[in-house]
Amino acid sequence: MKSKKIIIIVGPTASGKSALTHALAKKYGSEIISADSRLIYKKMNIGTAKPTKEELNEINYHCLNLIEPCQDYSLGKYLENAQPKLKNITEKYNFAFVVGGTGFYLKGLLENLFLPEIGPNLELRQKVKDQSTETLYAELKNKDLENKWKMHFNDRLRIIRALEIELVHEKKDLPFINLEFNNFLAECEIIWLGLNFDLRDKLRAKIKHRTELMLQSGLIEETQTLINEYGQLDLFAKTIGYAECLNYLNKQILSTDELSNKIIISTSQYAKRQITWFKSNENINWLNLESPNLLSQAESYINL
Repeated sequence: MKSKKIIIIVGPTASGKSALTHALAKKYGSEIISADSRLIYKKMNIGTAKPTKEELNEINYHCLNLIEPCQDYSLGKYLENAQPKLKNITEKYNFAFVVGGTGFYLKGLLENLFLPEIGPNLELRQKVKDQSTETLYAELKNKDLENKWKMHFNDRLRIIRALEIELVHEKKDLPFINLEFNNFLAECEIIWLGLNFDLRDKLRAKIKHRTELMLQSGLIEETQTLINEYGQLDLFAKTIGYAECLNYLNKQILSTDELSNKIIISTSQYAKRQITWFKSNENINWLNLESPNLLSQAESYINL
């Protein structure tokens, strides 16, 4: 038996994975690494469902509020932040919790991709700007013999980013594995837990409820404040909740009812993509969200 454990809790947005992780970390005494590509941004609080001030006072969270919305971030930067923290927490308590819905971050962290910071390749971006996403995806698959890059075939930005990284690694003969961190992972038992409903309608109902709470808590006002400070960034236009509020503030959505419905539809579509991603991971132990003893179910797998 391995003496150290890393417990990863995943699931679609609004499934309650954050609440379960917090309850476990509080009960057993450890810290939490976030693997969410939007929680890294400061001041984007309501729309990203960040932990509350009370929760942050109870448990140490990591990889939250790292940069301003106007700053660039990447998987490489995430790994530079998350890998040493995960190692330190696991060695301190003999176990650590990782929670999130960004599969790309989870794959990089737990499968140990080594991605030193690599700037954008403007020459490559100019070269591929007229090529179809399908062609670029095929090119990436041809280069990716180890199947490192698992992303949607229409995710053009990430496909181009992966091609940039592949090009640098080819030229400099860089490894994709951080050997020191790989040795640490080999000492750990990695336990995957996933949250989902048997019926999609039940998840949609939770998404609807969370959307209503976000709007009541001031999501429109938060979006306006962000725009006032940073302008209408691409980040906001590409983030569910903020994108729809942006359209509402620009009079492209004419009522709060329509705004709510648009957010629910976008969130439900995103949740479907997340489920598809996670279902491909055969290591995940799926928990039934309708169970009255969800905490006990999780405890039976992690055996702390």
